[in-house]
Amino acid sequence: MPLASRLRFEHQLAALVGLLCLVLVGTTAGGAIWIERRAAIRLVEANMAQLAATMASILDGALRERFREVQTLAGLEPMRPLWHAAPATVRTVLDALHVSQPDYAWIGFVGPDGTVRSATQRLLEGASVAGRPWFAAGLRGPALGDVHEAVLLAGLLGRGGEAEPFRLVDLAAPVRDADGAVTGVLGAHLSWAWAETVRRRLLAQEAPGDGTEIWILDRTGRVVLGRDLGSVPFPPAEVAAMAARDRGALAAGTLGEPPGEPMLAGFAVAGASASRRGEGASLGWIVVARRPAALALAPVGAAVRGLSALAAAVAAAGIALAWLIGRRAAAPLRQMTLAADRIGRDPSATMLPRLGGAREFVALSAALRSLLRRLGVAERELSAAEARSTLSTAAYRREIEALRLAVGTDSLTGLLNRRGFTAPAEEAFAQVRSARRGVAVLVADIDHFKRVNDVHGHAAGDAVIRSVGNLLAETLRATDTVARFGGEEFVVLLRGLGAEEAAAVAGRLCAAVRAAATLDGPHRIAVTISIGVAVAGPEDADIQAVIARADAALYAAKARGRDGISVAAHAAIERAA
Repeated sequence: MPLASRLRFEHQLAALVGLLCLVLVGTTAGGAIWIERRAAIRLVEANMAQLAATMASILDGALRERFREVQTLAGLEPMRPLWHAAPATVRTVLDALHVSQPDYAWIGFVGPDGTVRSATQRLLEGASVAGRPWFAAGLRGPALGDVHEAVLLAGLLGRGGEAEPFRLVDLAAPVRDADGAVTGVLGAHLSWAWAETVRRRLLAQEAPGDGTEIWILDRTGRVVLGRDLGSVPFPPAEVAAMAARDRGALAAGTLGEPPGEPMLAGFAVAGASASRRGEGASLGWIVVARRPAALALAPVGAAVRGLSALAAAVAAAGIALAWLIGRRAAAPLRQMTLAADRIGRDPSATMLPRLGGAREFVALSAALRSLLRRLGVAERELSAAEARSTLSTAAYRREIEALRLAVGTDSLTGLLNRRGFTAPAEEAFAQVRSARRGVAVLVADIDHFKRVNDVHGHAAGDAVIRSVGNLLAETLRATDTVARFGGEEFVVLLRGLGAEEAAAVAGRLCAAVRAAATLDGPHRIAVTISIGVAVAGPEDADIQAVIARADAALYAAKARGRDGISVAAHAAIERAA
């Protein structure tokens, strides 16, 4: 064979192995870089969530401490005869509290008619606060008001000329006599500058000079501390989702940052856990901490550059090695190729030569020689195999049919799964198209199911899912279809029902689950469900559109407090709106 042909073959083999080396090294390096970047992003997001949680904990702890101080002072038995003493006597007590806690902007005792009888620095003494919300709430019991701007006190305290408005948090508690009758209200205004001080101190300790910011939102999502004061950076649905999760990371791009400046952020809800445990009032502030991604991921850049340099060096070494392999592999492979080409052309060529050299080529020639000997045996066995395959075909078909049936059934509950639900659902939707009967879809979800797994274990969670699935199937009509779509979610198909009837069925299902319980050993596990309802109409493109509307209604039911139903508007009404 000419030398040029041999060289071209070697070059091709070397190029192929070299390309494979480049792909492997590039893929490995790229994957490592991606993993490193993702790990860094998750770490920063976790740090931001922890920073937000620390800020939320400090704010909530301090606020509850001030709230307890006001309640304790209002309920002290030795103070009962002093409240109606001379204003100067009461003022002495209030001034002492003010000195010990300078975060209070104003503390005052108000009579039941709304007239301020005693106050720190004599501010508002003799004035009427009967129309203030905190006073009306304080007559009824301990009250905690959200952040608001203080116009009157800002002028009296000389805070009216500041760049940002002077804001307060209202605290109030009723003062009662020995018989329990309300004789006045102890009110206090906590300066919101206290929260700014906490924020600056925390940033100086935890994230000095790295561009980290902390925002505080009230329960409606309005910014009460931080950049863009008074703005609402999140839609109501996302605010509700954050309040439900307590803490976590925020997806990039949700904070309205300028283009080219992505942020990594986390959030935490102040007092969420304490409120659920009944340990005191909470304003439900949402603390958001964020850091520029460019600064947070700067350490990853150095690692990426080093890894890229290493990958380039490995790729170059691989290409050189591929060239050497190509040169050494060409000669024995060519010899084997020529010998194999003669078989079938030359009657005298019936066997391949034995190759020498590397152990792999010796083993290859031995294997190919053995292969030629086995070809004759394989040809004889082929006819017998074809006969056996004919007999096996029928058995395979029966097994395939059994598998098709199993694919449509949920293994945990025995109900239909998403695949098995599709056929009856599409058939019912086709009847809607022909205007022969109505069809409604219910999407049900077990409330707080993660808590069941966390407290009782996953085996108990499976038992709860089976129990709820059986209860749904027993409560529904024989003409209805129920399926488990995955996790703790069930989908019900109701035939021949409109919106009112479907809502009534959903209400009965909620009541049935609420009244039932699952026994797990000595434990009795009670759960509730939330249900979204949607009725198919001629405007729906397919049954999936109806399921999607019911799923959206389910989230609305969850947002309203769970253990209830929500009916989705008709598709045509939604487009008109």
